[in-house]
Amino acid sequence: MKKSFLRAAKKVFAVLLTVSLMSAALPVLVNGNQSEPKQKEGQGAENSWRYKNGTPIYPGQSFSRASKPYSNAWNKVNGMFVNDLGNPIPGAVKKGIDVSQHQGKIDWEMVKISGIDFAVIRCGYGMDQTDQDDDQWLRNVSECERLGIPYGVYLYSYADTVEKAKSEADHVIRLIKDKKLSYPVYYDLEDDSLLKLSNSKLAQITEAFAGRLKANGYSKVGIYANKNWFEKKLTNKTFQKYPKWVAQYSNLCTYSGNYVMWQCTNKGTVNGIRGNVDINFLISSIPAKNIKLNKKSLSLKKGSYYTLKSYIEPKNSYPSVKWSSSSSSVASVSSSGKVTAKKVGTAVITGRTGNGKKASCKITVIPKTNKIKKLKKSGSKGIKISWSKISGVSKYQIYMSRKKSSGFKRIATVSAKKASYTKGKLKKKKRYYFKVRSYQTVKKKKIYSKFSKVKSLKR
Repeated sequence: MKKSFLRAAKKVFAVLLTVSLMSAALPVLVNGNQSEPKQKEGQGAENSWRYKNGTPIYPGQSFSRASKPYSNAWNKVNGMFVNDLGNPIPGAVKKGIDVSQHQGKIDWEMVKISGIDFAVIRCGYGMDQTDQDDDQWLRNVSECERLGIPYGVYLYSYADTVEKAKSEADHVIRLIKDKKLSYPVYYDLEDDSLLKLSNSKLAQITEAFAGRLKANGYSKVGIYANKNWFEKKLTNKTFQKYPKWVAQYSNLCTYSGNYVMWQCTNKGTVNGIRGNVDINFLISSIPAKNIKLNKKSLSLKKGSYYTLKSYIEPKNSYPSVKWSSSSSSVASVSSSGKVTAKKVGTAVITGRTGNGKKASCKITVIPKTNKIKKLKKSGSKGIKISWSKISGVSKYQIYMSRKKSSGFKRIATVSAKKASYTKGKLKKKKRYYFKVRSYQTVKKKKIYSKFSKVKSLKR
């Protein structure tokens, strides 16, 4: 009897195991349509520079902050949005937030009266599966529409194939059908799983996502990523045609390309939201009325650096200043206005605003400064001056005086091949002061170094 029962139990178990395995192999039905097998990611699966196993993390800022943050950080002061140092944000015209289930239940009425102009709401993550809809999506979008808060949406992507990207687009389409978006659909490219993909593969995935949306009547598609991804990962020319939403947690967005929105911090506070929330600014053109530089002319030693500062009115003008040099081989300039003196000569550095206003600074790159290495008595009435040689110069000039700070006269001009000179016919028991400089002839013009430090010797 026992053996018969065991045999029957084994048969039942085998049947149940077979049914279970067959069920696992069947495709998933989403909204009545056959899709790929369900993704393993789900709530708690985000891993990126700002998530760990689905939990938001708070990366360190990319600059040294003041010990006491500016009290009105990220708010409007005197008609302009300011950063956490109190400085106007270039091009910032509207302030917004982006939210997801991580913010929990939001009091949108409080959010609206707190001065928030728009929101970007996460609709979901991954492929078109209902268990990957954002838990707060329906409530968030319903409240924004009820209160008249303009909004856009974003989807957190895991797609590593074109087919998965199309499914992610279907996910968005299902959720935003009949919704009243004022801002684009943003494709969130940040998950660590995407790092293994090539630039061209990411471009193909993005095109598949955007193409699917466009085919269904949604032409406004943008890309979200941090500054590092846009500069090093999303470099395919495909990404140039999509509006960029750049994340850089700093007091200034230093991305040099075009972008329409800046996520400046994930530690924002807004009435109606418990805990931290991402703060964003819509960036648009604000024409400059004028521009000035802190220097009109400047002499720099070869190999040295100097950062020019621009002063623009209004202070929140955008696009930001673009820098150029009339001769980069003499003096180059970076996107932040840092001038590098490369070789002896002259160059003009120009700062130009987005609407064509400009200001210039003439840079003269001079030879490096000599150093008097030694003074020693020579013969009965002479002093020998020895100095360090400077490469590339044309000649050296030696000056002498009986006083330490005045009365210097040139006593000799010698070849660049020499590194010493002896001055004769000097009086005994008298102190003599010396200094040396060099010059280099560029286009028939002499460009002088600074004088060496004065040294003296009693004859």
